[in-house]
Amino acid sequence: MPKRKIMPSMNWQEAPDTVDPETVGKILGCSKKTAERYFNEKDFPLLNKCGLKADKEAARMYFQGYRIKQNQKLCIEQLILNELRKINQREEIKTNE
Repeated sequence: MPKRKIMPSMNWQEAPDTVDPETVGKILGCSKKTAERYFNEKDFPLLNKCGLKADKEAARMYFQGYRIKQNQKLCIEQLILNELRKINQREEIKTNE
């Protein structure tokens, strides 16, 4: 039986503050079972004592490649650099207009 393509039906902005595998599946366009595998990975940022639940922003960072549990300091530095780049790009656009 061929695999059927699952299209994303939600984005990160629409998601609640805490996400579960079903919600992440809707965001990523994958099955609930696939999303559960992500939640069961060693470095996935689960909320303590809440089962398969995660903070929305921490989960989004995980899927962007930030491994918070491995190196918090590096992740924070990278986030700050990304935000500074966005600010600089907006300022350049304003200056050029």
